[in-house]
Amino acid sequence: MTRHIVTTDDDPAIRKILRIMLTKAGYNVTPCENGNELLELLANTPTSIDLMLLDIKMPGLTGFELLERIARRYPTIPVVMLTAFNDLDTGMKAIRLGAVDYLTKPIRQEELYSCIQRVLKKADEEQKQKKREDENLAIKKKLEAELRRTKNTLQRSTISTLEAFSETIEQKDPYTKGHCNRVRTLSVALAKAMDMNEETLQIIEGGSLLHDIGKISIPEEILNKNGALTGEEYSMIKTHPEAGVRIISHIPSFKQYIPIIRSHHERIDGRGYPDNMQGEDIPLDVRIVSLADAFDAMTSSRAYRSALPTELAVEELKINAGTQFDANLVDIFIEHELYLL
Repeated sequence: MTRHIVTTDDDPAIRKILRIMLTKAGYNVTPCENGNELLELLANTPTSIDLMLLDIKMPGLTGFELLERIARRYPTIPVVMLTAFNDLDTGMKAIRLGAVDYLTKPIRQEELYSCIQRVLKKADEEQKQKKREDENLAIKKKLEAELRRTKNTLQRSTISTLEAFSETIEQKDPYTKGHCNRVRTLSVALAKAMDMNEETLQIIEGGSLLHDIGKISIPEEILNKNGALTGEEYSMIKTHPEAGVRIISHIPSFKQYIPIIRSHHERIDGRGYPDNMQGEDIPLDVRIVSLADAFDAMTSSRAYRSALPTELAVEELKINAGTQFDANLVDIFIEHELYLL
């Protein structure tokens, strides 16, 4: 394909010489007399121009002024400056303003051809490189979109599996119907109120759905007993966190939920179970689920007692802040009125 070169020089003799030399070399040439003519040409046919030869010293708009506009508006068109001033400073200024090279008048034919071939070759390489980068970027965006879709599908599948597990728990204990889902709602809302990141939110969501999975191992007559538990029965109930860990340990993708499953009955004052952890030794996500679990338990009916009114359950949170519950979490829970969820 014939390459299109635009020359701009106020000297008609130079325009003629350039046109003859470039046409002889097989180029399609469009001569311009001044800057305004060049700008008009650019406004109408910028994509068809492969290279520009631009005189520096012209009446009206100078070559430098034109170069700045071209570099800003048409950065893909290479510009070679033509100057009668045979000094390094003029050439360096042209390069700084966006020219790819410069030639000194009078222009020798061999030097002109060599410069044009060099510049066009470089422009072609840059265009190919840009095309490759654009293609790679398009592939990257496509892969990222597919990854997001896969991640969302996997997350939905994971949540569905977790919900199935929590439903299995509640089938054994009809009095806790919906408990795991309500604990999830409260836990996630509390975590969001604390601006926790997405990864932590997902762990809290999954852990809250699974926190009571160990109750599968507890006999139904104990879970559903209509009355106070004996010491032996309560000891059996207290084994459910460790039982839950044993169950979930068989599912590698669920191991991230183990701290919540094991430790959701720990207390700030160290009087919880099974490890008597205390204070900040209890992970924050565990403390969040513990509070949500206790609040929902207080406000839900059981075989052995009626649900507490919401306002009394809130008072219980306040009374036990700093002993059973993280005091800061209690403040946030109340401040954001999460007890209304």
